[in-house]
Amino acid sequence: MNVKCNLVTVLLLCCLIFPGNARAFNWQDLVNRKQYTAVIAHADSLTPADSSNYEIMNAIGQAYEGMLRYRKAYDYYRLCLSMDTTNLDILNTLARTATNLGRAKDAERYFHQVLSADSSNFYANYQLARLYFQLGEYEKAVDAYEKLQAQNEDNTALYRAIGDCYTRMEQYPSATTAYFQAYNLNRENAGLAVALVNSMYRMGASSPDYISEGVAICDTALFYNPGNRQLLRSKGLGLYIVKQFIQADSVYSSLLADGDSTYLTLKYGGASKYYAGLYLPSVDVLEMAYEQDTTSVEVCLLLGSALGKTYDRKRAYDLLDKAEAGLEPNRFLVNQLLAFRAETYQKDGKYKEASRLFYEAWKKNPDRLDFLGAIAHMYSAIDVSKYQSEEERQRGLFILILYINESLKKKADERTLVFSRALLRSFYEDMFFRNVSEETMIDPDGKKSKVSIVDLRNLINQLPEISDEVKEIWSRRE
Repeated sequence: MNVKCNLVTVLLLCCLIFPGNARAFNWQDLVNRKQYTAVIAHADSLTPADSSNYEIMNAIGQAYEGMLRYRKAYDYYRLCLSMDTTNLDILNTLARTATNLGRAKDAERYFHQVLSADSSNFYANYQLARLYFQLGEYEKAVDAYEKLQAQNEDNTALYRAIGDCYTRMEQYPSATTAYFQAYNLNRENAGLAVALVNSMYRMGASSPDYISEGVAICDTALFYNPGNRQLLRSKGLGLYIVKQFIQADSVYSSLLADGDSTYLTLKYGGASKYYAGLYLPSVDVLEMAYEQDTTSVEVCLLLGSALGKTYDRKRAYDLLDKAEAGLEPNRFLVNQLLAFRAETYQKDGKYKEASRLFYEAWKKNPDRLDFLGAIAHMYSAIDVSKYQSEEERQRGLFILILYINESLKKKADERTLVFSRALLRSFYEDMFFRNVSEETMIDPDGKKSKVSIVDLRNLINQLPEISDEVKEIWSRRE
């Protein structure tokens, strides 16, 4: 009896002496058991004294983080930091939560605070590298990962992360080296093998051997991961790239039989059958690929051809027509590309190159009078005597006449025609006083042609007369 009484007395004393610790233990115990809702519910009953208790605030922060409510978690973690500004664990936790909130600068600052106190802190270094990767600062990420790798030579995750950075920078040789180091440490990891093989395929343009080596790596990885779809897809693609269509068909047929209906499996599975000479069997697979993407030129071509070779000529014609339309480039983008290049040449003072591209863009889209206007502006002058060379004058005359004719057709602004008339009149008077009946012109493509003085006079007569206001403007320009 005395023993029991003594035990109860001790327990009561412990509760009286250490009330905060017992309460904190209960909060953390709920977090450890992932009872996040219960923790948050109890948070409503906190006393003012509780808000200065580090363990309780930290437990509530963990509960909110566990429920992905990062903003609330961040607020509680900041309270914890205010109580213990040198605590590296809470600094790392704050940085992690700031990352989840998208507060990259705050996260970086917290990680650097940790590293200023402990430069070898693995968690802070690793998470900082991941943050740089997420921000697209891949060179910084590589530097951070490589510092960790120097201290952890057998860490496959770090090699993989370095490879991912180089892949994003499109530095595939470096990516391949990093992936191979990771794969060499863990040949049973299918994901590493796929990353390595995909990187090698990207290098296949420079050397077909990379493709064959990639297929061999797939076989090794499949030994450890039989039936792995990712590996089988990579192997099938490699065989397709090196035109081993029968073998590729075998791989893709296995995937299809296993229920793989992803678009790339259907596309390359159907294409492999087609190129292996299995035209009729390829139709069903290509049809399924076509249903998923009716815009694919390659699928339209192969499906149309397969149908043409077998049983449906009418649909074959339709599909081949659609493929032909798909091969045509986007007119808007083509013209935009030509115009952008022309503008760049123009800014560089390379008028011949610029005018040739603007002229090509106009021929593709005759409604774009501004393309001709850009050329005319490059070869404009106050009068014919201001041209620097005979060739420049001949180019100026051609584009001036073309621009005026097109402007008249489209009923362009009268002021444009008035100013054009002045220069054209100068050409006419020059021909008249030189007593020549024809003048040579050079178009932006370099082709020569002739214009008669009679044609010039007739064109001038179609243009508005020059007003006194315009004459004053011209006099000021002179």
